[in-house]
Amino acid sequence: MSFPKPFLRRTVFLCAALLLLRPPVGAAPSAGETSGDTYTVPEHTVVGYYAGWSAYQGYHPEDIPAHLLTHINYAFAMIDPDTGTLVLDNPQQDEQNFSALRTLREAYPHLKLILSTGGWDYSTHFSDVAATAAGRTTFARSCAELLSAYDLDGIDLDWEYPVSGGTAGTVHRPQDRQNFTLLLRAIRQELDRQGQRDGKEYQLTIAGAAGTWYLSNIQPTAVAEVVDHIFLMAYDIHGPWDSYADFNAPLYTPSVSAPHHQSSVSDSVEAYLDSGVPAEKLVLGMPLYGYRYDGATGGRNGLYSPFTSARSVPYDTLVTTYLSDPAYRQFRHDEAQVPYLYGKNSFLTYDDPQSIADKATLAQDLGLQGVGFWELSQDRGAVLIESAVSRLSGTFTDVSAGAWYAEAVAFVHGQGWMTGTSSSLFSPHLSVNRGMIATILHRLAGAPVAGENSFPDVAAGTYYEEAVAWAAEEGIVLGYDNGRFGPEDPVTREQLAALLYRYAQYQGYDTSGRASLSGYQDASQVSPYARTALAWTVKTGLLTGRSQTTLVPGGTATRAELAVILERFAESFLLG
Repeated sequence: MSFPKPFLRRTVFLCAALLLLRPPVGAAPSAGETSGDTYTVPEHTVVGYYAGWSAYQGYHPEDIPAHLLTHINYAFAMIDPDTGTLVLDNPQQDEQNFSALRTLREAYPHLKLILSTGGWDYSTHFSDVAATAAGRTTFARSCAELLSAYDLDGIDLDWEYPVSGGTAGTVHRPQDRQNFTLLLRAIRQELDRQGQRDGKEYQLTIAGAAGTWYLSNIQPTAVAEVVDHIFLMAYDIHGPWDSYADFNAPLYTPSVSAPHHQSSVSDSVEAYLDSGVPAEKLVLGMPLYGYRYDGATGGRNGLYSPFTSARSVPYDTLVTTYLSDPAYRQFRHDEAQVPYLYGKNSFLTYDDPQSIADKATLAQDLGLQGVGFWELSQDRGAVLIESAVSRLSGTFTDVSAGAWYAEAVAFVHGQGWMTGTSSSLFSPHLSVNRGMIATILHRLAGAPVAGENSFPDVAAGTYYEEAVAWAAEEGIVLGYDNGRFGPEDPVTREQLAALLYRYAQYQGYDTSGRASLSGYQDASQVSPYARTALAWTVKTGLLTGRSQTTLVPGGTATRAELAVILERFAESFLLG
């Protein structure tokens, strides 16, 4: 018996195996709401960039969801071109922010406060300070002194970019490739010396661009040896600088032809790994913003269309302004594994809790050090951040460790077969609907291509559209007598048994076993169409009675029950 592909390898299919209706996630607690001695420290590195100018926009250090992070990267310090030293951009505001960040660290002692230097606007003079041994030493010492003076924990070097690229006026030299490594070594040496004096260990990290062009302009393995981690900026793969509207940060590269270059988050990670950077040195950076392309009137709902103008849009604005506007239709690209909107001649590319969680799954599957985000003020409710951290931890606040379904929930969530109803809730007692079940079975089968949908109540673009079409073609799901499918209708226990039975037949599994149902007081209530299937599922142990004497065939199947049944199905047919 061959194992279905999705079970053997958690790829795009398993990462989106069950797309669920997601209620809004509440704001993450601040330091004042979560006591420093009760929170759980994230198991992986979780980096959040905090921009110093955010305080002017009403987002202050005390608003940061510190319980979800391990590192706060403060952006940005700059290089004084006259002295070649690291200096603050806005000393008065920066010092106020540093004081508030240190207070936050007192409540969350695990936090590392990292000073990020450079970025798009302040990388102009990196090449100059890195060009000579004396310049490197001067700059490195100023980094160590600045950290010690403000009681920070490390330096993040965001040189955009060595050798080529970056904003107008950025100095470049062919020697930047080697000098970048030498500069990092000089900083590492000075941080270690300062650490001995201060009795602490200072960290050194960098932010690296997504793309092989960047890797060819640095010495990847030598850089990885010096730094604590590389924050891979796996976003801006496409943006306003392009000629065509496209995804900001697609998880996977679409297979269809496009009018310009194609790449993805997955491609970017693989490029770093192929260049010799160890997985445990990589932090997968994710965007908390999207792009709006105006004048995108071409086919494919604006995707790959020429546009007249474009601008970035924070996730918070996407939720309050666009997702609530019925003029914008919501779509999800099955291959890229990201959502997008189209309406009013505008194409909007963004990430939502599901796509962020799927990226966290990629980071986890590849053994990366962790994940990170640009920039914290764009997700003030920490909806996206919490989604990633929840996926990495694999825990839900409403599933207690002693619950009869806890192990099953952990199993199906780890496989990607079921996600939460929010980033922190599994909702074990919520009813399962028919669209969800069709989607699960479709993914378990390897997401085969389906024909056109024949049900009038299965709308185009819904997450279950293709799954329902496939399952109907194979005779796994049936419609009602009125020709409708009822994707949002709850699934009864006998319906679930019938669906599992038909799917097992489709896969060629042994469906010959039968159990007598006569011992159950309500056996007569089983519908004729479901008797054989229910007898088989009871025989195989997939379904058991709600009690020793009742099957409750017409009772609604809950998410907890489904998790347990899926785990049993895997043990019976996939792991045996």
